[in-house]
Amino acid sequence: MTNETDKLENARRQGQAQFDSIREMVAALECDYDRLEELRDARESLVWDVENAESDEEKEQAHVSFSAWESENDEDLKLLESEAGDCKDAEEARERIEQDALSVDVRSDWHTPGDEDSKPSQFRILLCTGGPAVQIRGELNDYMEPSRAWLEVQDWFVPWEEMYLGEGSQDILLAYARCFYFGERTLCKAL
Repeated sequence: MTNETDKLENARRQGQAQFDSIREMVAALECDYDRLEELRDARESLVWDVENAESDEEKEQAHVSFSAWESENDEDLKLLESEAGDCKDAEEARERIEQDALSVDVRSDWHTPGDEDSKPSQFRILLCTGGPAVQIRGELNDYMEPSRAWLEVQDWFVPWEEMYLGEGSQDILLAYARCFYFGERTLCKAL
């Protein structure tokens, strides 16, 4: 039993690591890059003013302006830079998500044999395999967009188990999953 318990705990640690990575990618996807650029440009302009002031009076005024701007905007700038991470824009963030998954699969509900109207109703995004393995499972709506998502983990000879990730995790998993194609045009859109 201990071996199975250890394997499951190892799978949960891997699942948490995968979710933490997903959370960072979704934060980059949802980042307000226009505001980030605006703040960076304003800061750069004020730094230029400080560095290129000619008289003591100009230097003093430039420092006062820079300090006032920094006290008002520095926290927002740091937050946006943290959300963006290494991404320069939302397109790059979306591409990172698309390249992150090992595979994306769909399957349909029970239906009468020969029913040509059956569309996929469930999806699976495989994040890593082996021991341990992690996947996002979920349901698709009538437009074949993710409507519900959860994370599952497993290890060798241990069945898949849904992992509780806390409040707000469904929104993060859905934002991630919406970056993938499930049969009809799916747009990568933040919540």
